[in-house]
Amino acid sequence: MYFSALLSLVLLFTSLLVPALSAPPEKRTTCYYYPGLPLPVQVVHQFPPGTWLDNLAVRRNGNILTTALSSPELFEVDNRGKDPIKLVHTFANETSCTGITKMGMDKFYVIAGNFSLSNFTGVPGSWSVYKVKMRPHLNRPARVSLVAKFPDSIVLNGITVLSLARKWLLVSDSAAGVVYRLEARTGKIVKVLEDPLMKPDSPSGVGVNGIRKPMGDDFLFFTNSDRNILARQSINDDGTSRAPAKMVVNVEGPDDFTLNNAGNVFIVQNRADHMGRVNGRAVVTLVSAASSRKKAPDGTASGLFGPTAVQFGKITPFFRKPRADWMKAYISTNGGTAQYLTGNVTRGGTISVVDTRGYR
Repeated sequence: MYFSALLSLVLLFTSLLVPALSAPPEKRTTCYYYPGLPLPVQVVHQFPPGTWLDNLAVRRNGNILTTALSSPELFEVDNRGKDPIKLVHTFANETSCTGITKMGMDKFYVIAGNFSLSNFTGVPGSWSVYKVKMRPHLNRPARVSLVAKFPDSIVLNGITVLSLARKWLLVSDSAAGVVYRLEARTGKIVKVLEDPLMKPDSPSGVGVNGIRKPMGDDFLFFTNSDRNILARQSINDDGTSRAPAKMVVNVEGPDDFTLNNAGNVFIVQNRADHMGRVNGRAVVTLVSAASSRKKAPDGTASGLFGPTAVQFGKITPFFRKPRADWMKAYISTNGGTAQYLTGNVTRGGTISVVDTRGYR
């Protein structure tokens, strides 16, 4: 009797416990706010009139390094907009800086050369790539060294990492419509890509502009400003072509771009004063524009006037307090390209930010 009663209790307990253990866990839904487009633009720092900022990169502390096409200078901007800008370096015997990329811990590679904003032409053979090593812990100026001179160049523009292990870079020449491989350890230069989709429409035009090779990917993505396209080309490990380039999508006035962690391309449209997003279906969506609901710190209207490059903020390590900076798109601008064409320059470039949280 007691045994049967005990058995009945065990069976009853098991019948109640097993469904609880085997039941699927309760689903928790995270609600994201999808704001209306275009997303607002906030100015982090406003530069004086006539300052054309051409490109940018993100430091390990989250600050922004930005190059100036209007002068041979590299600046550091506090990403919070609190501290004043710092002049990192002035490149002697140069007039302009264009592309910049990060390769290593607080180590950057910068393109500098001679370029005229009055006629939008570069001086052939004047272009070089420099290594800039930031030294925050030593409280000393950045260490700058020449990596290589490009005697056959016309206008060097974009730069991206090809191989971090080998210290190889890819560098685009917008006027020649070619891409070089630069071996940073030795300074060796090899022309590796020359595709019809990289060529400008005229000798003074802008062909291949921004270039990006996603880590672990066999494709080089690039924009052609004259042809209004985003394209990609399959490449080998040494940067040479594996197949002809193919157009991804038509984009009005494309300049530089970046990819987010979802694989979408965020691309700035210089002549259109826009930033767009290209998804996996090659659909371009307007993300931000010149008009903005927010104001600059001095009370003037803020927005994307002549955006030139975009990068997402620093990714916070998992063991630190999470920050949303990696979902913020930092954008360099020139103040509006049209003003340089007319000669009536009234605005300066900016470092601006667009918070893309909820819209990836």
